[in-house]
Amino acid sequence: MEASLESQMNEIMSQPGVTGVLCADEQGLALSAQGTLTPHSAGLVSVVTEKACQLRHGTEPDEKPVVVMEFDTGNVLIRSHNNSTLAVHKV
Repeated sequence: MEASLESQMNEIMSQPGVTGVLCADEQGLALSAQGTLTPHSAGLVSVVTEKACQLRHGTEPDEKPVVVMEFDTGNVLIRSHNNSTLAVHKV
């Protein structure tokens, strides 16, 4: 699984404008991190998506929101799927 995850992380990092990527498990533990996003952020990105799911009303129960945080240095997009959370930093 690690080789597959690292391969997918490398593919994301190769996309234009992507400067960081982080994958965390459902407990907020970092599975992998590259670039500007560090393993120290894993718990935070997991909690952000958990709280965003609590805000949804009238959507499908299995539908997960995409959280976009805008900064001067770019945007961080966060989404949970199955038992993991992915964060991508784009400029």
